[in-house]
Amino acid sequence: MFEGFADTPCARLWHWDTGGNGDAVILCHPASQGCAIWEHQRDSFAAAGFRVVAYARRGCDQSETGPPDQPGTLVEDLANLMDCLEIERAHLLGAAAGGITVTGFAVAHPHRTLSAVLAGTIVSPDEEEWREFFGRLGIAELRGVVPVEFLELGPAYRAENPEGADRFATLSAAAKPATPVNQSLGATVNWHTLENLQVPVLFVTGEADLYAPPPLHDLIASHIPEPQMALMRAIGHAPYWEAPDEFNGIVLDFLKGVATD
Repeated sequence: MFEGFADTPCARLWHWDTGGNGDAVILCHPASQGCAIWEHQRDSFAAAGFRVVAYARRGCDQSETGPPDQPGTLVEDLANLMDCLEIERAHLLGAAAGGITVTGFAVAHPHRTLSAVLAGTIVSPDEEEWREFFGRLGIAELRGVVPVEFLELGPAYRAENPEGADRFATLSAAAKPATPVNQSLGATVNWHTLENLQVPVLFVTGEADLYAPPPLHDLIASHIPEPQMALMRAIGHAPYWEAPDEFNGIVLDFLKGVATD
């Protein structure tokens, strides 16, 4: 496995890459984490025959911020990373904010997106209906006030796995940007673009997710052609971390069912 910098335009992005000849799966991390958070997915997905790549957004982990006057966009950075790694098409898996990047990339570059897995993500479409729905949850105001492990891990997990909750918090602190980079998405995501999305999509929803509870994912999925839906019982905002064996099984079953020819 390789770990180091990808020399993308304007900023070198920290990443790891298992290599291999299988289809690529690119993992897009939450706002609270970096690419180290995927420790439970890397070996499992690689053992299933995929080339697995995870990268850190600008300023996170060891990724550079780039010039202040050239922040780029989230979609552009992902496209540049794929170019740098000579990946023409990939399955994209995004958790939380990473799912926003994945959705934007799938809208902007459907020909480069084999599939999109959206785990515990709010997607954030530019729609008043969505903004009103998300606003009623009242969760956004708690970021930075309540510990990250409380907001993102379900109560069952925190009660039963304090060591895992502590490691989640430790990885979050290590990945936190010293100088946050304010990047736009770089794509228009709204009901219209989602309704015209021609990419296989899987939603993975935690039953106890405070940010993206099942009704929110149902609302977004209602505007996507034939999405697949998976609900994980008693799981919060980080299904990939709280129940990795179950999560990996759901994702791998989906990926193996996606035609890539």
